Amino acid sequence: MHYFPLFSSFLFLLLQVSTSFALPQQSLVPGGIAVIELDRSDKLPNFKFKGKPVLISQQGDNYVAIVGLPLSLKPGEHFIDGHWGKEKSLQKKFFQVKDKKYTTQKIEIKDKRKVNPYAEDMDRILKEKKRKQKARKTYDSATVDLDFKLPATGIMTGSYGRRRVFNGQARRPHSGMDIAADTGTPVFAPADGTVIERGDFFFSGNVVYIHHGQGLMTLFAHMNSIAVNIGDRVRKGQVIGEVGATGRVTGPHLHWSLGLNQTWVDPALFLPKAE
Repeated sequence: MHYFPLFSSFLFLLLQVSTSFALPQQSLVPGGIAVIELDRSDKLPNFKFKGKPVLISQQGDNYVAIVGLPLSLKPGEHFIDGHWGKEKSLQKKFFQVKDKKYTTQKIEIKDKRKVNPYAEDMDRILKEKKRKQKARKTYDSATVDLDFKLPATGIMTGSYGRRRVFNGQARRPHSGMDIAADTGTPVFAPADGTVIERGDFFFSGNVVYIHHGQGLMTLFAHMNSIAVNIGDRVRKGQVIGEVGATGRVTGPHLHWSLGLNQTWVDPALFLPKAE
């Protein structure tokens, strides 16, 4: 079931009794994350970024807003706006975003149909696009555990944000992290959540979407097999499928995307910093 804003008093009760959770790394660049401390209050914070509700985490007696920054975001001053409880006065919290240059990746795809689909492929592609858009709008008021684990054992390429050129043709920047691993390598849920979408998609191959609460979601693509169904409640570390080479790929790997307030951000920011 899909839930959309507004925040409810039920969320307030959840936040009041929750414990502090680990926070993601802040990275104030396009494709990064803003971690914004909110004024202390005994009322529920309700804040948005560009009209979309942001994730709120309770840290002790205080609240923190965790904001996904789109890759298309221009450098400069930005803000979240909102209010406390049922107050009508609007508050703004400002933050600065710096520019970041992402590299370009040139890829040769043997299956040219995955670069230039046939006319008969377009109906399928458009239907799948609508399913993906619907999944990305999923929202509920659950308290979220932000202490994520890596979803597969392999080589992390850190490929998020790269501008991609397939067979000499420019395409959208890469919206996730690639983890190179052998076909059949287990894929784990990085945190508790609910499966909201799954299936075999034209470009992404076998895909699973997990919603973790408050619009925070993860996507896993190019899987060899899927071990969960829509509506399943999964736990951190639970096997949800296997690494594969389905869809538009050059070899077996897991594509992992992470979304906040309906935008894909760098998943590495939700993992512990490498020492």
